[in-house]
Amino acid sequence: MRYIEALLMKFAMVFAVLFVILGLTYGVEVFDIFLLSLVITLVGFIGDLVLYPRTSNKVATGGDLVLSFLIVWLLGLALIENPDFSLVTAAIFSAIVLAAGEWFFHIYLTKRLWEQKETSKTIKRDAPRQS
Repeated sequence: MRYIEALLMKFAMVFAVLFVILGLTYGVEVFDIFLLSLVITLVGFIGDLVLYPRTSNKVATGGDLVLSFLIVWLLGLALIENPDFSLVTAAIFSAIVLAAGEWFFHIYLTKRLWEQKETSKTIKRDAPRQS
């Protein structure tokens, strides 16, 4: 149940960010934003479960930044018909804001999903690291 809660939270964050940046700023349709959000959420959540526990928050956030940029840019090329704006610029802005949100989402995963509190004195080897 916690995984579903985390997945829905991630989707809400991604959709809100893309709605503000792509929808309100660039005029992209809500359905296209929904599809982009869905793909970013599903692929990113799998990455969060696989990559983040083995690395640090910095590495996982960097991976989310690259992933978000590529999905918004490449899938946006297929979804958005005749954009009158630079899709690369929109993808960069979206990826930066999403990466900032992902930083805090990873902290949430550590504390809520895996129920681990990490301090500088109590680091467990198999626990995701906060950096």
